[in-house]
Amino acid sequence: MARTNAVPAPGRLYMPFWLIILCLAGEPPVAPPADSQPATAPASQPAVTEPAGVSTPEAEARIRTVLEAMEARGESVQNLRCRVEYTVEDLIGLSDFTKFGEIRYRREKPNPTFFILFEKMHEGGIVVRKKEWYLFRDRWLYEAKEASQTVIEREVVRVGETIDLFSLEKTPFPIPFGQRKDEILRHFQVTLSAAAKEDPADTDHLVCIPRTGSKLAEQYTRLEFFVDRTVHLPVKIVAYEADPANRSGPPAKIMRAVFPDLTKQSINTTDVEKSFQLPPETEKFNRVKEPLPEPVAPAPERN
Repeated sequence: MARTNAVPAPGRLYMPFWLIILCLAGEPPVAPPADSQPATAPASQPAVTEPAGVSTPEAEARIRTVLEAMEARGESVQNLRCRVEYTVEDLIGLSDFTKFGEIRYRREKPNPTFFILFEKMHEGGIVVRKKEWYLFRDRWLYEAKEASQTVIEREVVRVGETIDLFSLEKTPFPIPFGQRKDEILRHFQVTLSAAAKEDPADTDHLVCIPRTGSKLAEQYTRLEFFVDRTVHLPVKIVAYEADPANRSGPPAKIMRAVFPDLTKQSINTTDVEKSFQLPPETEKFNRVKEPLPEPVAPAPERN
């Protein structure tokens, strides 16, 4: 019988968050290539402050309604295609970058398939036009980068195993929809934040604080979801990564993912059926294969 809910080896790809991009996009290059073009430097980011969450009975009822709608929408998604803008602000290193691209998802068995293309990156006032591709298919995660001319093939699950992408505890790279209401409430203290001028239009702003003792609390101080009231999916996600040296202090990084064109037309469309393959130019890249380590046999029982 096939095993399910595979858990990756410690230290590999486990990153308990709703967006694969946040764990796969990597770091910017040390220096931009010579053909880079100048760009306007990113605007300074707002200071990190504690959110003023609303905890009235009406707000709690609204939170449950939003989470139930998110769960239901996730169950109906067979495929998805939309643009993505991913920003990482390093508060310790005092740097930031933004990557621009597209994400595609297709529900399949035994495991779903997803594909991400980053076409360019803004970093330090420079536009870096070097593509990056991330493809998960079957059991393997492929990471290809034009700048380094490399493809890394990482085995994520073993033969016969499947991944539950909607499990907060067991998936190595959760996706931005379909999480179950009960799991979210078990892992987070969720509050409803009052709408702000800079929020995406017609969204509910959920602030999620990891509960004490949760694995999520080891990596994040809080997560924020801006859930569209029509499509019932997050159109913006913000993650505050904890400082390992002081988990109760200010975050070390702030990561933002925005889906600017995520609408009903992005979901269950034949247009997403375009190839889930790395492009031909990557065939000449240097390739590195990283299979999972052999499982350790359990120690024999002593009489």
